Amino acid sequence: MEFKSYADLEADVVRLLPRLPRDLDLIVAIPRSGMIPATMIALHMNLPLTDLKGLYEGRFIASGHRNLRNTLDGAEAKPLNVLIVDDSVGTGAQLREIRQELAARALPHRIEIAVIYATSAGAPLVDYFVQTVPMLRHFFAWNVMHHGAIGKWCVDIDGVLCRDCTPAEDDDAERYARFLESVEPLFIPTAKVGWLVTGRLEKHRAVTEAWLHRHGVAFDHLEMFPAETVAQRKAMGGAGHYKGAFYKRVDAGLFIESSPYEAQEIANTAAKPVLCIETRTMFKPGHVTQLRKFARKGPGAYLRYAKRVFDNMRQYNQNLSAKRSSPDTK
Repeated sequence: MEFKSYADLEADVVRLLPRLPRDLDLIVAIPRSGMIPATMIALHMNLPLTDLKGLYEGRFIASGHRNLRNTLDGAEAKPLNVLIVDDSVGTGAQLREIRQELAARALPHRIEIAVIYATSAGAPLVDYFVQTVPMLRHFFAWNVMHHGAIGKWCVDIDGVLCRDCTPAEDDDAERYARFLESVEPLFIPTAKVGWLVTGRLEKHRAVTEAWLHRHGVAFDHLEMFPAETVAQRKAMGGAGHYKGAFYKRVDAGLFIESSPYEAQEIANTAAKPVLCIETRTMFKPGHVTQLRKFARKGPGAYLRYAKRVFDNMRQYNQNLSAKRSSPDTK
């Protein structure tokens, strides 16, 4: 499972820059996630920026007081060297539609397409890409909370859907009750969540469900800590271990957690990956825990794991060979 943060994206954009033509006139973003890498590229190259509709209409995004390398004066009367940008390409269905639209409009420009991340299926449809990613197994910081796969994930509440309570609010009395009722939302998912898994005590279920419904959070299951008091929760091993044990029992492919400490504890307990929303990093179980998991599943699990490692290394070597043979390999 691949996760890309904004920092990863910016680093990969910088890796792409030396491979791009130096005579570009315009950067065009494919809305909406393509706006992020396209803006980065336009800023790095000091070029005008627009989106696809702007390209078709001859409309460009204002640059403020920035002195651009190319101002596109009289652009409607001359062909341009255009780079269309998206963050990724999967099956390539959207890019095929865009290429058909470009052909139908018969624009006079020289147009190339770049993405940052490409699957093996989508890579032949673009002129430039930075890295190959496995099909349906890459998640980005800018869309992870709106990914359709969230229906098979576990998601924490405090620190993810809303902010964490402050020490002053964490009195397990009136101040905490006010927090539960009125805390402001943070990251609200678009799709229905499979399992909401929280360290909140079971006695707070009613107020938690009311808050979730009020803020439009759809979910299949709400798992709360089965303790009567905070002291009892601590005596039972704390929220991290409990979340990990639950994650281990259910058929969930990812857990989104707020705390980096709990994220690692959950990953180790469940032997599954955990995305920490605070640090924007993926926590994975230690090798010992992973091997114990395979031992429980039988010898077939070792073979499947070895095959994944082999496939990943083969893909890595293919990419490395292609880069060495031609720095402009698309």
